[in-house]
Amino acid sequence: MNALDEALRLDPKLAPALTLKAKLALAVKRYDVARESLERAIAAAPDSAYAQFLYGFQFYEQNQMPAAIAAFEKARQLDPRDPRAALYLGLARESHGDNQPALVLYHEAIRLEQAARKPQASTLLTCFRLYLVLGDLAAAAPLVESALKLEPGSRDVHFQVARLHMKKGETAAAAREGEAALKLSSGDATDRQIHFLLVQAYRTLGDDVNAARHADSIRLTDEK
Repeated sequence: MNALDEALRLDPKLAPALTLKAKLALAVKRYDVARESLERAIAAAPDSAYAQFLYGFQFYEQNQMPAAIAAFEKARQLDPRDPRAALYLGLARESHGDNQPALVLYHEAIRLEQAARKPQASTLLTCFRLYLVLGDLAAAAPLVESALKLEPGSRDVHFQVARLHMKKGETAAAAREGEAALKLSSGDATDRQIHFLLVQAYRTLGDDVNAARHADSIRLTDEK
């Protein structure tokens, strides 16, 4: 940060330094510093899609969705090929309950990642989760299957596969995927979430022993 401040002292309109300063500020949740840096970056380089994206992201992080949507839309106008802007615009739209526009944006983000040959399981799961909420299991299934091929060692992916099996009434398969997820560490799904799913699955299967085992794990987690 000191080096960046020195660079900006020498050139106050150095947009790359301003965006980097904003990223560092975002990492420690100094949104005031991030916003001020990004406003200066946008003023210095109004055609910078990346600065606009980060500007939207700091609003998104603070749950200021109308401002985030406006900035993400501007970022998309400046660089229609950037999947991040489409993805986060979709997330902001979904937070407003605009589910159908969000789905269109998620699919656009997926398409752009595939066009760049950089598909991301996390983007597929974002779209999958919304379909699951909407109850469209037929649309959800191919997304999570693709995510599993991309990241077979992801806890999040196996957990979402387990959720899909539960929704479809395939309880034994849900339990298998839940147990697989629990053994993995790469992902954001918590132990508590997975144990809760497994309690439901084993109770449905009539397996009281395993249901009690996972219920005990939840209690131990809550007591920590």
